[in-house]
Amino acid sequence: MTDRRFDLTLNPDVAIRLVELLREYDEEEILDAASDGEAEFEPPVDLDDFEEGEAGTPRQDPFEDEMNSLIGSLDIDSQRDLLALVWVGRGDYDARDWSQARRQARETTDLHIASYLRETPLASDYINDALSDLGYPTADL
Repeated sequence: MTDRRFDLTLNPDVAIRLVELLREYDEEEILDAASDGEAEFEPPVDLDDFEEGEAGTPRQDPFEDEMNSLIGSLDIDSQRDLLALVWVGRGDYDARDWSQARRQARETTDLHIASYLRETPLASDYINDALSDLGYPTADL
């Protein structure tokens, strides 16, 4: 971890919570994928997606719900910081280029951060690595 702190609009504690949620979401996806290979017969409708007494209503994923709620509660600048953190952690930008990564994130007009994070393999690692590179505390691994 560096000693220098780069300015973040996003609260680092929120970023750490998102890292934890993304890891839980990824673990759930891996378990679901592993169990899919064991099924001999798959009905056309996954009956596990419905809660008892709520026929026709898909079951909600608590990790995904919390992640969507947390990201939705962020102001636009914090959402853009989150996007820039992914890019820095992935190596698209170096930590020294933080202002450039933020500028690029500001130019991104179509922000679907929650789905972007869910669809980006290793997003939790990227955010955590970027926090470390920028001199902020990180999630415990």
